[in-house]
Amino acid sequence: MRAVAPVLAAGATFAVTTLAGLFAGLWLGDRMRAPIFAAAGLFVGLALGGYSAYRLLMRSI
Repeated sequence: MRAVAPVLAAGATFAVTTLAGLFAGLWLGDRMRAPIFAAAGLFVGLALGGYSAYRLLMRSI
């Protein structure tokens, strides 16, 4: 079970960060009336989520 915990934490971190970026982009796109912010927020969330998950996994090795 100890070996699985970092992988689950990395997956949860990736998912939450990606969704946070998407929702922030949707909110900003709604405020600015420009839907491009939704895509930008998604890509920023994916990048930050991937980086955070990578750091978490490298720390556990």
